[in-house]
Amino acid sequence: MNCNDDDTPGIALQTGNWAQLGEAAGALRLAVFVREQGIPAALEYDAWDARSMHCVAWCDGEPVATGRLLPDGHIGRMAVRADQRGRGIGRRVLQTLMALARQRGDTSVELSAQSRVEGFYRAQGFEPVGEPYEEIGIPHLKMRRSLLALAAWAGATIATGGASPARAAALDAVSNADAIGALRATLERGAGQAVAALGRPGGFLDDPKARIPLPDGLRQAEGLLRATGRGRELDELVASMNRAAEQAVPQARQLLLAAVKSMSVADAKSILTGGEDSVTQFFQSRTQAPLVERFLPIVTQQVSRLGLAKRYNALAGQASKLGLLKARDASVERYVTTRALDGLYLMIAEEERAIRRDPLKAGSKVIERVFGALR
Repeated sequence: MNCNDDDTPGIALQTGNWAQLGEAAGALRLAVFVREQGIPAALEYDAWDARSMHCVAWCDGEPVATGRLLPDGHIGRMAVRADQRGRGIGRRVLQTLMALARQRGDTSVELSAQSRVEGFYRAQGFEPVGEPYEEIGIPHLKMRRSLLALAAWAGATIATGGASPARAAALDAVSNADAIGALRATLERGAGQAVAALGRPGGFLDDPKARIPLPDGLRQAEGLLRATGRGRELDELVASMNRAAEQAVPQARQLLLAAVKSMSVADAKSILTGGEDSVTQFFQSRTQAPLVERFLPIVTQQVSRLGLAKRYNALAGQASKLGLLKARDASVERYVTTRALDGLYLMIAEEERAIRRDPLKAGSKVIERVFGALR
């Protein structure tokens, strides 16, 4: 079977048995595994070659990538010629092998990935299984991907929960690509709306739900501080903290969209079959730690520019003497960063709930089909 690859012009993919493709596949594996990685040639070829389906990618009549699918659903011997890496050719070979497995009725595929390329397989929906191990002196990790349609997963969940057969059938009719497309569109929409709402003047300060208040310790001491003439300072402190958060939030957009692109099949399954906040939980698990690191320098810069640290420390010092300020609130930069992230995830959760309640308003037919069936 030959086909053109729209993502990588000039590339054609061919599948067949070892008799048809062994010469090309063997030459590639010799170059990559034996010569480049130093794996003994005696270990590179085995009896499974003759019993497997193989895929070879061709460029200008030369083989540039290969992989094989074993009878038991294992994918292996994935190799891309050194000068052709980074073009997405390996991804196309892997997708072709997964398509072959799905066509013959396999419900999942497994592979033994070299640890250094774990990220590549994660991006294609594979998840680690068990602990890392060594094979031929190279760190490896067993990985697995389900081939079941996301819609079927969600339909099964709804059916077991007592939903009507019609709703389950509606989900079954949604293709795997549609389901993933709907999820990505939902995640991108939720992230974009949240960043737009908060990353503007007044985004935090004017929204009672997202507004960053005084830390608990200062709130408890607020009455005393206002009684001693510090009320104006407290108000300026709140305004400055919220302005600092508004300056930081736009930096979240890039990381949030990167999280969407990295979404695996397992992630999609969890989101589709999870609770009302599964999208929000996905973002939080993937972005919270890197966003703290990205927000902190911006918040620190704003804190310095607005003279916030001096103002905060003066007030916090009094609260600390009263034993009212927690250690985690002692740094204004950390406090504002934490509360800015809380506000961001709160807004994402609100967008998610709105889309689930009325998916048609999201402006996407795909979202309406998937999430409409889940209502």
